[in-house]
Amino acid sequence: MAEPTAEQLDLLLDLQATDSRVRKLRHQLDDLPEQQQLDEAADRASELEREHDTVRDELDRTGAQQRKLEREIAVLSERRDAERSRLYDGSVGNARQMKAIEAEVNTTERRIAEHEDQLLEVMEQVERLETRSAELDAETEHTRQRIEELTTARDDAAKELLAELGELEAARIRQANGLPDGLRERYEQVSARTGGAGVGKLVDNACTACRIQLSMADVGELLAGPPLTTCPQCRRLLVVPA
Repeated sequence: MAEPTAEQLDLLLDLQATDSRVRKLRHQLDDLPEQQQLDEAADRASELEREHDTVRDELDRTGAQQRKLEREIAVLSERRDAERSRLYDGSVGNARQMKAIEAEVNTTERRIAEHEDQLLEVMEQVERLETRSAELDAETEHTRQRIEELTTARDDAAKELLAELGELEAARIRQANGLPDGLRERYEQVSARTGGAGVGKLVDNACTACRIQLSMADVGELLAGPPLTTCPQCRRLLVVPA
């Protein structure tokens, strides 16, 4: 690959300066008090949704349990009433059979009472869950409104930063497109690997990317070499002035 021209190296350094400013602006945006409050509100909204899902699932379960108990009570009540009718309608005259029916009625009534106690507990649980669900609905709506307000406040506070960021991102596209594909790819790869600066410049015997002072021997080799090389310290791309 041909050595980059002086103009391309200047453009590469301009691209690095643009990327550095973009990162700084994004950090400023992330550190805005309104953004932090917005993040907290969004986290709370997620918590509310998770809790609401849990409450809805529990309501479905307890609602099904309530309906099951109500059906069982209805069946037991019909059975008790039918057995009571047999006691008094004259269809059973045998004393032993009557005692057996009375025992069955008593047993059924105890089972009905047990089911009714269970039903009361389940209904109280359903009421608590419905109350909590209504509270979650109200808090969710309040949080949603809060997020809208904070989004507007954040956007107002960040208006100038966002405007500059938009200009820089447009400039970055132009700068990146002005570089040869191979050079741009090398820069992007190093930037991704280092999480920041992808290229520095040799200034006052130091790389501007890592700011480590180089030995005179290293500087001599760099000055005798190509205009674009690698920093011996940080392994970033290094522009060496003529």
